[in-house]
Amino acid sequence: MVYPDGQPSKMRKEEWLRDEPIFQNTAQCDKIFHPDFALSHLHFHEFVEISIVVEGSGVHCIWNKVLECRKGDIYILNVGVPHEYFAKDEKERLIVRNLLFDAGDWFPEELAASDSPRFCYGIFDEDILAAHICLKNRSLDAIEKIYQMIEMEIAEKPPEWRDMVKSYLTEFLITVRRHLEESHAADHVLAKDQMTVTSVIRAVLDRYFEKELTLEAIADSLFLSKSYLSKLFHRVTGEHFSDYLRRVRLTEACRLLRESRMTNEQIVYSCGLKDVPSFYQLFKAQFSMTPNQYRTKVQTNHINAESKGEKTMSILAEISQNLQRGKAKIVKELVEQAVAEGIPVEQILSEGLLDGMGVVGEKFKNNEVYVPEVLVAARAMNMGAQVLKPLMAEAGVKATGKVCIGTVQGDLHDIGKNLVKMMMEGKGLEVIDLGTDVAPEIYVQTAIEQNCQIICCSALLTTTMGVMEQVVKKAEEAGIRDKVKIMIGGAPVTEEYCKKIGADKYTSDAASAADAAVELCAAAC
Repeated sequence: MVYPDGQPSKMRKEEWLRDEPIFQNTAQCDKIFHPDFALSHLHFHEFVEISIVVEGSGVHCIWNKVLECRKGDIYILNVGVPHEYFAKDEKERLIVRNLLFDAGDWFPEELAASDSPRFCYGIFDEDILAAHICLKNRSLDAIEKIYQMIEMEIAEKPPEWRDMVKSYLTEFLITVRRHLEESHAADHVLAKDQMTVTSVIRAVLDRYFEKELTLEAIADSLFLSKSYLSKLFHRVTGEHFSDYLRRVRLTEACRLLRESRMTNEQIVYSCGLKDVPSFYQLFKAQFSMTPNQYRTKVQTNHINAESKGEKTMSILAEISQNLQRGKAKIVKELVEQAVAEGIPVEQILSEGLLDGMGVVGEKFKNNEVYVPEVLVAARAMNMGAQVLKPLMAEAGVKATGKVCIGTVQGDLHDIGKNLVKMMMEGKGLEVIDLGTDVAPEIYVQTAIEQNCQIICCSALLTTTMGVMEQVVKKAEEAGIRDKVKIMIGGAPVTEEYCKKIGADKYTSDAASAADAAVELCAAAC
């Protein structure tokens, strides 16, 4: 059985720990345990995780092991251990505190190397991938106090907070290690074979979208036989590899049906499935409904939830949400309605259109939506902006900055450049699009004539990257280098190249480029 609301959840460092080297939260586990749970519904991430059950009781699934858990249970899980907490039923609350971190961010090599016997102060000795202890009363109170100090440092970030967190984290791990050695209740979970299966899971979650992905190919990369790896995978996980791969692909398909406007053909391609007919058959066999019926059902539930919980939603919030869904006609009508109701033009722009596009940009940055969703959202924003433009001029509303953008001379690629333009406009910037094959002097001349704060150069070919350096030199020759910032980007461009040619900013994606442009314009004011 696959749960339609599940999703592959390999948490990458750039997603969870983008800004900070440690993640902390306290969560109530509401998902009800079902005996037919599948491995694809467990969390799989690349960090060490500490979990403390602080209230209630429930079920903790680690690989294919089903463990009873209750207040006082502490689990320390090594990198790559699939697991999930479940409630037994709707009446019982299960609350768990979590800490996730990369040991390399906090400890010296001996304590940070996973193959060292001293890794995390020896908690994972003898190739153990997860450890469990159950504490009561005074011992639990002591552990919780250390956790609370870490939590406070992360939340408040006083001076030298990282040094304090490192100190408390060290104390926590050493204390837990002593309890593992002294307590007869200590229970080491899992063993060495899981390390091999972890490699298989990583391969699936990294490459599930490849139709050619097979167990045989993975076995070859691990220098193992297919039959041995197949038996090992089934023994460790309780599932056959083919079933697991299919579940991961179908679960990702469910997510795309819920969160995107992709067609079934696009979903089949994105999930590595064979073709649309077989996708329909597999989906219906698993969920007793077709993909289209599922999409209709979840959208209807979402709309019903909105109507119940957000009856007082303002028209500006409606503009934002419909823009995120790409409903261009509705956005235009709502903007006209907002104007008719006397809402200030600047407020409609900032709290309606720009707010919605900001959400789309953040989701795009986090790989939660894709280029098609960005395009339809940008079209919806443009429809709304057309209504406001004449009114903005009358009201004296100014853009937050002015940018000229183009693909450099000799390069005719424009998809990436257009995407950056949309994201920047979605941040309230005025963007002058110079098109493709733009000569260095055109960038500089436009920046001077239009009073631009930023020149943005895009290149998709290594043979045209050199033009970016010429743009920097032309700006210096024109005497505007101290007034105009130069941003660069594109597939072959790197941070090192940006520094080499003397440009001001390199970004790797459109959403980050828009954020950086806003910061540079603000600094220039």
